[in-house]
Amino acid sequence: MFNMEGLSLNTAFYRRLTDYQCRQLHDASLEILERTGIRFYDDEALELFRRAGVRIADGNRVYVPGWRVEWALKTAPKQVVLYNQFGEPAMRLSGRCAYYGNGSDLLYVIDWRTGERRRAVQQDQIEAMRLLDRIPEIDFVMSFCLPDDVPVDKAEILQTRSMLENTAKPLIYVTTDLANTQAEVAMFEAAAGGAEAFQARPFAACYINIAKPLRQNQEAVQKLLWLAGKGLPAIYRPSIFTRGISTPITTAGFVALNNASQLAGLVLSQLKREGAPFLRCSHGGATFDMRTMIGQLAAPEARGFNADLSQWYGLPSFGIGGLSGSKTVDQQAALEAALTLITAALSGEQLIHDVGFLDNGITGSLEQLVICQDMIGWVKSFLPGLTIDAETLALDVVEEIGPDGDFLEATHTAKHCREDWRPALLDRHVHADWAAEGSPTLRDRAKARVAELLAGHKPRPIAPAVRKAWEKVLPA
Repeated sequence: MFNMEGLSLNTAFYRRLTDYQCRQLHDASLEILERTGIRFYDDEALELFRRAGVRIADGNRVYVPGWRVEWALKTAPKQVVLYNQFGEPAMRLSGRCAYYGNGSDLLYVIDWRTGERRRAVQQDQIEAMRLLDRIPEIDFVMSFCLPDDVPVDKAEILQTRSMLENTAKPLIYVTTDLANTQAEVAMFEAAAGGAEAFQARPFAACYINIAKPLRQNQEAVQKLLWLAGKGLPAIYRPSIFTRGISTPITTAGFVALNNASQLAGLVLSQLKREGAPFLRCSHGGATFDMRTMIGQLAAPEARGFNADLSQWYGLPSFGIGGLSGSKTVDQQAALEAALTLITAALSGEQLIHDVGFLDNGITGSLEQLVICQDMIGWVKSFLPGLTIDAETLALDVVEEIGPDGDFLEATHTAKHCREDWRPALLDRHVHADWAAEGSPTLRDRAKARVAELLAGHKPRPIAPAVRKAWEKVLPA
């Protein structure tokens, strides 16, 4: 009999791939890189590949050999630590950890005061930052929405200022080009006390989107190289809605091709600077519904496979969960948000973003965000393993109470009764008490919770010297 003494399951987990299947997908990705190749639309990238002995044909078609991929997998860090803006470690991205955050650049919001769906404005973003800052289950913050009342060319910098002014949590930021990336990093460095301080304790990571897996656009590649050169973390992700569009429609083909694209980016980052922090994308949500021609973020088909590959590689990962295709805060929104949160956490995805997204990433809702707070709390309480020792078995307490006593009277019960998770919104009262309060729905309670959290937020002070440094990059 196998001796299990001394072993414990520290967290619940689930795998959809065996190690052998991970190897099959990895080998398929290497074959794509060596046989098909990927186009890189950047001169510096092409020069780095040439110097590394990588074959280039047809101007910019790069054929990365397998040995270069294996080298990059060895040099890339297996843990990335993101700090809060006070310089304290906040998220250690390695192994089976799970951290939760919202998403970015939503075009519409559901106004929590009126219920109206409308274009997002800057005040919506500010309120979202303040709300997210006060939700303890949210570990990191993204920009939430793309304000319609500011010029498009100024929006990214203003989003970053709103994040820095209204939350001290770690940030994931999105930029359209290298110039904005450099400007936002300059703001982060000013807030951290200098470039060296920010590199030593980074509180922000850049989320880089690749146009197509076989065509790595210049904007994405330039950002990756510049950040790698500075030793700053980057998340590198092929387009999410790709099955049948820019990858094969079969899930295995989708995973293999998107993985090849990310491995090529990993090699490039390590050629620029060995040990540059690189976060692999562990998304599912790749389904493109051919009947509606709309990408489905919460679809089940591809979920978990990329996370298994990230765990197999030992690379830090960026995941997705807490989202829905529903157009409003309703039962579908709750169902899909809950399913995607629990599967992302069980699969080992680490930075789980897009919490609160509706309409497949087009619409946001502060009410949905606070409803997801309870979902995340539930998941966080479900994941840990069981502690079995003298205190938790409580055999002496069982003996003391015996068949004729009541455990409600035990000191042991009083000692441990507050350890269970308690929801912020979910109703646990009897029907009569609920009816006496006016029979509030979950959305009613969410609306009241949003108002309560926003009213209690206190923006942290920003030093005048930091604001002066920001003025150099803020748009006029």
